[in-house]
Amino acid sequence: MNDQLRALLAANTGLPFTSIKDDSNLSKDLGLDSLDTVDLVLQMEDMFKIAIPDEEYQDLQTVKQFSDYLLKKKAEA
Repeated sequence: MNDQLRALLAANTGLPFTSIKDDSNLSKDLGLDSLDTVDLVLQMEDMFKIAIPDEEYQDLQTVKQFSDYLLKKKAEA
């Protein structure tokens, strides 16, 4: 799942897959603004077949935080 998330981030940012690290911050390191993040969340919902409430993803800042969140959501499903 982490590789799928990194591939999705690479596609959205234009950055190389290998440059996206667990501690990469979505806005500071990857250059995503709030609209980019909303679009990314919608893509993750489609890709992983889960719902991500607005109030939950807004606190997620790094690739690892998103990855851990996705793993938790998939385990709950």
